[in-house]
Amino acid sequence: MRLAFILLTLAPILAAQGEDAPAPTPDDLPWHALAAGLPPGTIAGPPTGLTIHNRTDRPVKIFWVKYNGTLKAYGELEAGGTREQKTTANSNWLIADGNDKPLGYFQATPRPGRAVIPKNLPVPVLRAGKYTPGTRKGALAWQRELRGSFLQLLKMEDLVAHKTRLPLNPRTISSEDKGAFVLHEMEINSTPDSRIKVVLTVPTAVAGTCPAVVAIAGHSGTRHSCYQGRGFATLLAEKGYVTVSTRISQHSVREQERSMMGERLWDLMRCVDLLASRREVDPGRIGCAGNSLGGEMAMWLAAMDERIAATMSAGFLTRMDQLEENHCRCWKFPGLRTLADFSDIYALTAPRPLMCQNGLQERPTWFTVPLAREALADIKPIYEVLGAPEHLEFLAHEGGHVIELPSLLAFLGKHLGREE
Repeated sequence: MRLAFILLTLAPILAAQGEDAPAPTPDDLPWHALAAGLPPGTIAGPPTGLTIHNRTDRPVKIFWVKYNGTLKAYGELEAGGTREQKTTANSNWLIADGNDKPLGYFQATPRPGRAVIPKNLPVPVLRAGKYTPGTRKGALAWQRELRGSFLQLLKMEDLVAHKTRLPLNPRTISSEDKGAFVLHEMEINSTPDSRIKVVLTVPTAVAGTCPAVVAIAGHSGTRHSCYQGRGFATLLAEKGYVTVSTRISQHSVREQERSMMGERLWDLMRCVDLLASRREVDPGRIGCAGNSLGGEMAMWLAAMDERIAATMSAGFLTRMDQLEENHCRCWKFPGLRTLADFSDIYALTAPRPLMCQNGLQERPTWFTVPLAREALADIKPIYEVLGAPEHLEFLAHEGGHVIELPSLLAFLGKHLGREE
């Protein structure tokens, strides 16, 4: 360890003195066997390279997964063959057999990568972490273990470990009096190297402390989307809730070596930090709500941040199989399907209150009510084991891909409420 530290310390000094730096050693990239569907779409990154080794006894086909999730063929690689491939970090490279059947994939990193297609291809595993009903103690242990696995897959372990040492350093950019509330445009630290913009609303008349809600917009949404056209965040602000919103619809990473979903989730957790830091907010009454991608991220936020006291997830409850086709695969990241399905992620919220909404007029290939009920059946057991079946609610409303607002307001009012 001491020698390694000395070498790392001297490396930039030697480079500055004109010494020849050794070529970087390629990192061994993990092989992600495909249990179902296709890899996630590629997201932008700096130039890098792959050395692909085919250890199997047959030719394989190579495909680059494009930014929109479709495939671009890059020819075949013979049995035992090797190929040098220029690429970019965060690119996904699919390996298929001669009949175009997906076998697995590699995800490039900023460092040159060594991508070895295993000689004996492992049997893909699907949903190994599925919850199995048992005892209360077993359910809580399952939740702790699955959260820990997700932190690793989402590349968030270091952020969570150092969370208490990362100040928010909030800065108010502007403030606007909206009558019942004041809308603040703000900036906060997300990580030690990045800041994010947020909207924060605070009731004009605050008596004691208020409940608060993280409002999460969908695909293409901004930090303002939940407030536009008297959106649900505006309605909550008018009713005396403190609200906060930030943009989580990016299809990129700010910091290499992180994951897109991990950055989206971490930004929302920092919004919770901001709420918890405000004197107007009761830290025991913080909720979250969103529709579509917002419903997905409400699912993730409640699952991974136990400070969320009540969650409303609209337009998202389904099975992962449903989203493998005809959808943006930004929901997917390496290792996810091996470990869980959406109902397992929702189950991490138990026994805290959770409402899911799906519209009866959803498109047939979207978040249909029958699929939502199938997923709901897998969430119910853990709420029952933890003694709170009444905290799980499902609403099949008459609309389409939208939030049914009266039920949202009633749900949050019931479980977060406002001090009189």
